[in-house]
Amino acid sequence: MYFLRRRGMSTGPHPVDQLERMRSSGHLMAQDQLSADKQVWVSAGDLFPALFGPVPPPVPTKGAGKSSAPPLLQTNPSRNSTEWFYVDTVTRQRQGPVTVRDLATLAHTRQFKGHNLVWQKGMPEWIRADRVLPEIFPKSSFHWGIVALLIGLLAGIGLAAWLLYLALAGPNSQTVPPEKPQAEGDFGPKEANP
Repeated sequence: MYFLRRRGMSTGPHPVDQLERMRSSGHLMAQDQLSADKQVWVSAGDLFPALFGPVPPPVPTKGAGKSSAPPLLQTNPSRNSTEWFYVDTVTRQRQGPVTVRDLATLAHTRQFKGHNLVWQKGMPEWIRADRVLPEIFPKSSFHWGIVALLIGLLAGIGLAAWLLYLALAGPNSQTVPPEKPQAEGDFGPKEANP
């Protein structure tokens, strides 16, 4: 029998078979804390490693070289296994195992993004989530590079048109010609003599 602690609240005691059902339904995560006496708490993943599946490779360090390998699995890996591990980008700690549905929920709340690293059994290394989870991060057909190119072209055309206008209008086209000075004592139009 074990007590379960999550987000500062504890429940239980729970028998092991109930913990297994909770894990199967997604209500028990490897990072959840378990205790037999409410004094010493251990992560569920460390206490029951067989319950939480394979141990992923170490989380790559920030300075580690990036792999230039193509996507690792030709088929959609999320269909091959329901258990995923991911790296929390804030704490740089491994999380999981979780289901694709859990990851989708985290993505919806912006706690999990395409640049998060993920791993599952059968993958030799961690990889960006947007490369292997198209059901969460669909490939966009919209390319910002094309938008930037079009903006640059339009700006260039606008600049060229302005320069052409200045060249064709001549150097004095924007100045007002000076008025003819009036003679001294001339205070307006002259009237006709009768």
